[in-house]
Amino acid sequence: MSFPINTYLSKLKFHFTRESYLILILLFSTAFTFAQTINYGIKAGLNLSTLSLTGPGFTNYGKYLPGFNAGGIVNIEFSNFTIQPGLFYSTKGEQITLLFVDANQQNPQKATLTYRLNFIELPINFLYKIVKLQDGNLHIGGGPYLGYGISANSSINGTNTSLSYSKYYRNPDYGINFIVGAEFINKFIVDAGYGLGFANLGGGSTPQNRVFSFSVGYLFR
Repeated sequence: MSFPINTYLSKLKFHFTRESYLILILLFSTAFTFAQTINYGIKAGLNLSTLSLTGPGFTNYGKYLPGFNAGGIVNIEFSNFTIQPGLFYSTKGEQITLLFVDANQQNPQKATLTYRLNFIELPINFLYKIVKLQDGNLHIGGGPYLGYGISANSSINGTNTSLSYSKYYRNPDYGINFIVGAEFINKFIVDAGYGLGFANLGGGSTPQNRVFSFSVGYLFR
């Protein structure tokens, strides 16, 4: 009997609370004592995001919206794995193509509607070194993230409108990141990831963040 991954994740999200996130912070704080090396770094890159909506007429409604992520990381290294908390500014949202006609049901036209949500985000990633290189490694892993929406805006055909995040959306955002990447010359990082949001950001359509990310980083050793 198969056990669908979506069923597992839907159960997992009920156990993902702010209290459990605080426990993780305490765990990685303890890891400072036992780490072989601790370094600091910076990372930045591209986000391709959409909002997953549920309900009649909402499934897979939005297109992926280009954005960015930028911030700092702490690299807590052990022999075979790394704990990597960070603090990032991350833009997310979605892009929707609308089709409408005039009052006479003629002259169909298209419009592009964009919703952009801006977050301060705290991820804690656990990376396993699957292949050790002479001056680096290949790694896979992931971990939880907690985000706080600070601003939002909408635009239609390039005309922007600022929105109050707290009026239209809910805080906090939270979910899990999945990451695959590499470290070169013990300094440079290249990562690709996927962020699976669990939080209902507001409304009956239950919008949740879905984000593909690509980033590069540098460790100050």
